Amino acid sequence: MPGYFCKSSVNEFQDMVNWQAAQRVALVTFITGFFTSYNISFAQEIPQTGYPKGYFRDPLDLPIHLAGNYGELRPGHFHMGLDMKTNGRENYPVYAAADGYVSHIKIEPSGFGNAIYINHPNGYTTVYVHLNTFFPALGQYVKRQQYGMEQWEVFLDVPENLFPVKKGDLIAYSGNTGGSMAPHLHFEVRDTKTDENRNPILFGLPVIDDVPPTLQRVGVYDGNESTYLQIPHLYSLAKTAEGYSVPGGLVTTHSNRVRLAIGAVDHQTGSASTLGIYSAAVSLDGQPVSGFVLDGFGYESTRYVNAHIDYGLKTSGGPFLEYLSALPGSPLPIYHDENEDGLLHLDDEFPHTVVIEVRDGYGNASTAKFKIRKAGPDPIYDQGSTFLPNQVNVFENSEFLLYLPVHCLYDEARPVFVQKGTVELAAASPVYNLISALVPAQDSFTVSIKPTIDLTPGETDRYLILQKGAGKEHVSKVIWNKGWATARLRDFGDFQLIRDNIPPVINPLGWHDGSNLKGKGLISVSVKDNYGVFGDFRGELDGKWIMFSQRGDVYTYHMDEHFPEGEHMLVLSVADEAGNITRKTYHLSR
Repeated sequence: MPGYFCKSSVNEFQDMVNWQAAQRVALVTFITGFFTSYNISFAQEIPQTGYPKGYFRDPLDLPIHLAGNYGELRPGHFHMGLDMKTNGRENYPVYAAADGYVSHIKIEPSGFGNAIYINHPNGYTTVYVHLNTFFPALGQYVKRQQYGMEQWEVFLDVPENLFPVKKGDLIAYSGNTGGSMAPHLHFEVRDTKTDENRNPILFGLPVIDDVPPTLQRVGVYDGNESTYLQIPHLYSLAKTAEGYSVPGGLVTTHSNRVRLAIGAVDHQTGSASTLGIYSAAVSLDGQPVSGFVLDGFGYESTRYVNAHIDYGLKTSGGPFLEYLSALPGSPLPIYHDENEDGLLHLDDEFPHTVVIEVRDGYGNASTAKFKIRKAGPDPIYDQGSTFLPNQVNVFENSEFLLYLPVHCLYDEARPVFVQKGTVELAAASPVYNLISALVPAQDSFTVSIKPTIDLTPGETDRYLILQKGAGKEHVSKVIWNKGWATARLRDFGDFQLIRDNIPPVINPLGWHDGSNLKGKGLISVSVKDNYGVFGDFRGELDGKWIMFSQRGDVYTYHMDEHFPEGEHMLVLSVADEAGNITRKTYHLSR
């Protein structure tokens, strides 16, 4: 028989509670005056101290038109800065926003691409992302470090005295590197000491915006049941003389405790780009209930966007909905609950007035107002076994084991063990499913599978656990222990033990073995793998490492002093997640 276990980790849970309480106390101080008109006005929401206005200049000599803003909702993360448009072009000059010094350089194939960090005397750090090239002295320094480390992908700590900058100094040229989908500059402001991101808009950058947010819909949830065990009631919001309201002006519910979520977007004056909202708050009969302000958290918290939105609805192809109060397993320090749980409490069957106020970072506001009424008897709840947030949860039987750490779940999830037939050709087990892929996980968890085929002694390498679900697929290499294969993953769905004996494939792009590369400025190759996961790419020219950059599955070497004229031997190698290695040798001349 399968077993379900929930084990409290008292110390970890108490640490989390203490930390969350401290964050909420700080947030209450931060948004003093948060509730005044309707008891939820945001007159003091944008703080007048701690955000020096005029200290930072625009990092581009272009009018600021935003393609993305701080706190905007993205798949798997909050957007942590401003995306400034560059007219669809690359190589605009990028300038230091204030006096300081270059403190870090990041170069990576996805994410930031090429990025510069500048520390400033006022305690903040500005970050400039998706750059093409750095100013010459810095570019030469970075290249020396890369060749010394034999790594293209780097995160460098730059000594404070090497590259001081003045406000307005040229530091780089804009680009489209990393995870960028079109040319632009991503710009961030962080607290240097804590590395927490701040909303750059609050520093008084010259952004013109007098357009209030657009309210689209409201989601209504039974607060007595997990958000993962129900489908919300969605009500469209339409403009009225008083702002926005639901059709007929009335929402009915069977629950005496109601969680609300808002669907809203923002726009900048003169722009069609869709942006995220800055804050939202709700009151019931004029009394404040809860709200959030999207500011003051770092990248270690950005995955908690999956606790801030209705993840299942969005993953199923629906719209973004932002909860107005925290899920029980979320310590994200953005919420401000005026009662014990941030939910609407309906103790009778009379209509009550709900007001939701939404603002952008410039103070423009939109308001939704409607009635809510509890109608009919209380619902009957399924009392089946559930996995709980803030606890260790374990499922095990004779062939499958799932271990969830304390901070893995945001809300209750119901495990239902399902075994399916073999799908993959190299499968060593059936497909197992325990928790729907529509339930998000915060921390990595452990999956263990016992193979259902006889393994040849000494051939336990090259095995992976494959995860599929909600349009995503991921593989992770296993560790063997007493006949069980174990791997760490971060998404729920279908799991299967497979063997991968197929190495990656290297394909030259526009050249071949024996090519004369005279006049060529670069060498590019594509790498393909049957499961799409590969790394440890290395290029050597005559036995010496040369630097290939990466963008997706394409690796590119830009011709430099390390590839002189003459006959040469180029060796390329790459490995996949299972440890299969491809090694190719080419004879080239220049």
